[in-house]
Formats: sequence, structure tokens, C-alpha cells
Amino acid sequence: MATKSAPPRARKTGVAMTVVMALLVVAPMIALSASPLHVNSSLWYLGMLPALMGLFTHRRLALAASVLTPLLMGAALLLRDDPLLGALFMAAIGVGTGLSAARGWHLMGAFAGPLVAYALIGNLHVALPGDTVAADASLVSGLVTMAYVAAGGLWTTLMGAFVIRAVGVKTPRSVPGHTARHFAAALGILIGVAAYVCMQWLDPASWWIILTFFVVVQPYYADSARRMLERVGGTFAGALIAVIVVAALHDFPTVITVIAFALTLGAAYANLKLPYWIFAMLLTPAVVLQTTGTTHDLLFAIGERALYTLVGAAAAIIVMSVGHMYLGMRMKRRIS
Repeated sequence: MATKSAPPRARKTGVAMTVVMALLVVAPMIALSASPLHVNSSLWYLGMLPALMGLFTHRRLALAASVLTPLLMGAALLLRDDPLLGALFMAAIGVGTGLSAARGWHLMGAFAGPLVAYALIGNLHVALPGDTVAADASLVSGLVTMAYVAAGGLWTTLMGAFVIRAVGVKTPRSVPGHTARHFAAALGILIGVAAYVCMQWLDPASWWIILTFFVVVQPYYADSARRMLERVGGTFAGALIAVIVVAALHDFPTVITVIAFALTLGAAYANLKLPYWIFAMLLTPAVVLQTTGTTHDLLFAIGERALYTLVGAAAAIIVMSVGHMYLGMRMKRRIS
């Protein structure tokens, strides 16, 4: 027997409730962006990302992401002066993300990992009552940073579950165990080596190389190769969007915060339902706007991040191609 569709009034009520809940999700970040502690709206936003991805699987995974991400970021702040330990730490996160693909959790890991790299390598700042300082300036600044990231994740987990259910996206698919192990090895090697190089010789914006690895390297080679090409085009298109937004709204930081959140929601939806280049085009300006701000040198910052995206994509395709050829040769030897 065919089921009856919901009456128009019920559908309108459901849409209205979804909109209200979405506004509640973003409300604290908007309030922060309009306050003297507006720098911390970026930290809140960063905490939202892994939780939002976790909600696509289960609320418990989002809750775990909300707690684990700030803890890992806090550990990264302690390792900023030690390239070797920092590289090993990031490699372990890459391996963990790869292995989690066997349960379909790697989408969440691919958003948590770059935030840890940002804390380890990038210029992460936090607003305290007296001043805005580097997140690793003191124990207090580190703990406050972790608190804002955790709060953003926990609030998103609490309020965002209804919105995710209303959107109706599919749960990320898991992969076979042997594929997850190969994926983990590739991700761990790429991220570990890149973290050491970035910490030893490159500037703080180089954490975008690691972000690129997390979002383009996939369990299957064909998916990775396609994503790498789409990542480059989507990044440049997204950079252009960021330039336009800042040029038009540089005097309205709260509006920019709302736009960044809307772009993030669009990117999250696109990552599961639409071509990958759309995801990259939406997420790039969202992250740039929240990690760079409306500074006068934004054009330089966007260009630098686009360059590091190219570097990351090139390195990833080389390593993945070598690994793909190796696995192909080993399979031929087994057959023969």
C-alpha cells in the first residue's frame, strides 16, 4: 500500500522548524562575531566542523568528535616547537583516520585532522578578556582555545541533529578492512612527511597542504585522482568567492560569519550529494574567511593557500600513483 504524503501544513511546519533549529545552531557564533571577543567565533566555527560531519553518521560520533578534536588540538599546541614529534603525531592521526574508514568514520576524521594541523602549524589565535594572543602563548590561552572549540562542537551536536535528519543525507559508506589499511598507510606517510617539512621550513599557512591531503586522498585510487583535479578547480573558484565577499562586506564581519556558516552547510551537503568540486568551491571560502579574517592582506593569503593546495594535490597524486602501481604489480605476481 502506498504511503500518504504529509499534508502541506505539516510540511511547512517541518521546514519552519528546520530553519529555526539551523538558526539556533549558528546563533552563538553570530553572537560571538558581534562581541569584543569576535576572534573566538572562528574557534567556535572550527569546533562545529567535525561535529557536523559526525552527525551524518550518528550523534554519538559527533559527540566523540566534539571532545576528541579540542584535546588533539591542545596536544598539537604543546608540540609546535618539535617538528619530529609533531610529524609523528600528525602521522598517527592520518593513520587513525584511514583505519576508521572501515567503519565509515573517515569523513569526520578528514575534518578533525586539518584542525589539529592548524593548531600545530598555523597562526591560531584566541581572544582573552585583556588581549588577543597566540593560542600557544600560555596554558590559559591554550585551555580557552580548547574550550571554545569544544563548545562549538557540543552545541552543534546538541542542536544540529534535527537539521541533519531533516536534510536526509545518506550515512558515509564504509570500506573493506584491507582497503582501509592501504588508505591509512598512504594518509599517514603523506601527512607525517608534510607536517615535518611544514614545521621545519615553511610558513604557518602551509597547513593547507595537510588539509588538502585529508580531503582529497580517498580509500580508492580512482576517487582520489578525480578529487585532486576537482580540488584545484574548486579551490580557485572558492578563492574568488572569498575575495568578492570580503570586498563587498569587509565592514560587516557578522554578515561574513553568517555567510561562512551557510557555505559550510552547503559544503557538508555537497560532500555527500553533489560533485566534489562544488564541495571544494564552498568550503574554501568558508575556511579562508574564518581562519584569515578581513585583513588587508587577504588577497595574498588566498593566493598563498591556493599555491599550497596545488603543492598538496601534486604530492598526493604522485604518492597515490606510486602506491597504486605497487599494489597492481604485487597482484600480478600473485596471479602468476
